[in-house]
Amino acid sequence: MSKPIVSPPTFTERRKMNRRKISYYLPVMDSATKQVIGHLMNLSPIGLMMDSQVPIPTNMKYSLHMDLMEEIAGQASLEFVATSIWCLPDSIQPFLYNAGFSIIDISPEDLEVLKQIAEKYGEG
Repeated sequence: MSKPIVSPPTFTERRKMNRRKISYYLPVMDSATKQVIGHLMNLSPIGLMMDSQVPIPTNMKYSLHMDLMEEIAGQASLEFVATSIWCLPDSIQPFLYNAGFSIIDISPEDLEVLKQIAEKYGEG
C-alpha cells in the first residue's frame, strides 16, 4: 500500500456542502499557462477534486481555468482561484493522483456556472 503524499484532513466531518461526482470529462488548466493540471472529478460551490498525472503540491493557491462547451453553461470558460488542500495516489489507478481544492475566489457569474455543471452533470 502506498503512502499518501499529504494526508487529507478529515473533510467528511468539516465539509459543509456535498460534492457531486461529475460525469463529464472536463480539463482543469493553469490560467496563465493554459497547461492541463488535471481533470474534474467532483465539485461543490466551495471546492473540487481533480485527478492528475503528477502530484499536486498542497497549501498553494492556483489560478484555474476551465474551457466549457456552450451547451454546458452558455459561456466559453470560467476562471477561479483555489487552494490545494490534499493530494493522494488514486486507489485504483496508482499512476494517477487525486487532489482536493478549496475555492477561495470566484465571480458570482462563474459560481453560477459551477452550480449548473454540478446540477447537469453531477451524481450524488
